[in-house]
Amino acid sequence: MKKLALSILTIMAISSTSNAADPSLYPNSISIMGGYTISASESRLDNNHAYSFRYTNNDFGIDNFGLGAFQLALDYTPDIKYKDNNAQTSSIRFGPNLLWYLNSPSEITPYFLLGLGLEHLSNPTGDYSSLSFYANGGAGVEFQIRNDISLVGEAKYHYANEKRKGTTLSCGVKFSFGDY
Repeated sequence: MKKLALSILTIMAISSTSNAADPSLYPNSISIMGGYTISASESRLDNNHAYSFRYTNNDFGIDNFGLGAFQLALDYTPDIKYKDNNAQTSSIRFGPNLLWYLNSPSEITPYFLLGLGLEHLSNPTGDYSSLSFYANGGAGVEFQIRNDISLVGEAKYHYANEKRKGTTLSCGVKFSFGDY
C-alpha cells in the first residue's frame, strides 16, 4: 500500500509541472486497458477479466452538442464460464463510441461515452447467438502525466440482451500523437 501511495505522489509531482489537461492537444490517441467485467445477476455469464484497445480521434469535423471525440473500441473478454453449465466462451465487442469531455483546469479530465457495436461469442449455448448488437454507456477520467501520456480509468455498462449485460471496470494508459 505504501508503494502505491508513493507511486501516485510521484506521478502527481511529475505532472504538476505540466499545464491543465487538454484531450484535444493531439488529434489521435491509442489506449491500452485492462479490467474486470461484472455480469448482471440475470446474466448467464460469470464475471471475468477483460482487455481493451481503443483508437480515438479528437478532430473528426463535428463540433455539435459538445462532442469531444470519436473512438473505435475493441473489447476482449476471454474464457468466460457460463453459470448454468460447464462450458466457456470468449466475447469480442467492436464498435464506435462518442466521447464528451468535461472542461477541467487540472490534469484530471472526466468524460462520458455512448456507443453501439457488434459482439461475437466464440461458443454460444442455449438461446445465445454467436453475433449480436450491443449498446454501451459509461464514464471515465483521464489523468495527464505528460501532454502525450495519460492514465485512464473507466466504468462502462454494456447491454446485448436481458441475459447478456454487465459493467466493465478498467484502467490503462493513453498515448496521444499527431500534429495539428
